[in-house]
Amino acid sequence: PPSQTYRAIFDYEAREDDEVTFIEGDIILNGDPITEGWMFGTVQRTGQFGMLPSNYVEPMK
Repeated sequence: PPSQTYRAIFDYEAREDDEVTFIEGDIILNGDPITEGWMFGTVQRTGQFGMLPSNYVEPMK
């Protein structure tokens, strides 16, 4: 399936080296769910790629 674009609905501060930091309203590109509650994605504003909590974002139509 095509990768999904998401919008951040909360701020998130990375806690591990493989996570990304983002702020509410950021666009997350190439969202790819990996495990329960987590996904990979690229923060459009910063270009950073990594893991993020999937409950901090919502799919964009």
